[in-house]
Amino acid sequence: MAEEIKIGIERTGFPVKIGTVELWFDSSLENLRRFFNVEEIANQKLKEAQEKAKHIHFPEEIDVESIDVKTIDAAFDVNKEFIAAQYDIIFGEGAFKEIYKKYPDIVALELALDAAGAAIAQRIEELEEERKMKVEGKKAEYLNKKAKKK
Repeated sequence: MAEEIKIGIERTGFPVKIGTVELWFDSSLENLRRFFNVEEIANQKLKEAQEKAKHIHFPEEIDVESIDVKTIDAAFDVNKEFIAAQYDIIFGEGAFKEIYKKYPDIVALELALDAAGAAIAQRIEELEEERKMKVEGKKAEYLNKKAKKK
């Protein structure tokens, strides 16, 4: 019987720690397309959340005496779903639920999301530079071998 060949695959990406919760950012080419379109995708999710809350009237101007709890809850839910969609788009399905369980503070999580997005973008640039250097190294190695053959 032939011996099995095993080839390991390393996930492309890196961990991102928000507070004490460690999430994984998939930096594969397939996922980077989603990352750079996160706002567009999240806005689509926001429209869906707004559709759900359509029956609630959001006043143009805020009058503290005329606002009811139902309106406040609906506005909160729409914003929460928008933030949740961004976390799940960037870190994978269920990421928001995991971090919200530990940190039930939507304002803090929104601020953390902005910081995470900037840090991820920076890391992606660094990874791209590393990749370019590897490609250039392989190219130089190939050209060296080719020149020696002549």
